[in-house]
Amino acid sequence: MKLKYCSITGADDAIDPDDLSQLASEFPFLETAILLLPARAGTPRFPKLDWIDNFSKTYRGKNAAMHLCDDGFLGFVAGRSDILDLMQGFQRIQLNLKFGDVEGKYDPAELVARVRAHPQWQFILQYTHDKKGLLPSFHDVPNHAVLFDESAGRGISPDSWDAPLPGHFCGYAGGMNPDNVEANIKMIEKVAAGHTTWIDMESGVRTNDRFDLGKMRKVLEVTKPYIAPEFS
Repeated sequence: MKLKYCSITGADDAIDPDDLSQLASEFPFLETAILLLPARAGTPRFPKLDWIDNFSKTYRGKNAAMHLCDDGFLGFVAGRSDILDLMQGFQRIQLNLKFGDVEGKYDPAELVARVRAHPQWQFILQYTHDKKGLLPSFHDVPNHAVLFDESAGRGISPDSWDAPLPGHFCGYAGGMNPDNVEANIKMIEKVAAGHTTWIDMESGVRTNDRFDLGKMRKVLEVTKPYIAPEFS
């Protein structure tokens, strides 16, 4: 197994982007992921839009992702220019299909078409077992990936990890934190032998629902030995 990214999600207005850039310089495999949910901008986990704009212009790491939630996700599917503008400066875009009130509010065919129309980004599909019917629509869309994420940001570990899906670049999220990330990586290694993958965490790097740079650093230090040399 080749581990490519350690994605850390949920930095908000309380965090100085320069601190994230410093960690990215020490740990080049870090993917800093920012949640976009305009209706809750300025609350924990969801930075204000001007913070996101500043981060995208000043972040010095090579890997940055934006996670589109609720009205951010629906705005992307609708092709809203304000959402597309905020996506600039990020390399990967996660489509949170299970976060917020989006079920039944978008046309899956329109989503696929929108992803296909923007090959400059890799789009991550937040995957849960009830969404597996969507995947065949992406079989010939090269700029997509799949994140196993039954937890959907709640910090709940699965009983076991699924093997990567044939034909899809797959990653893993759910309940990881500084204390259990190494054990989870070893579990993922058993089901993902021969694959390139990544891990993502959100709740596990928070303390009293505040983003914790100390926990973030500990996760990166634990993860570093498992990153494939070409990504470290």
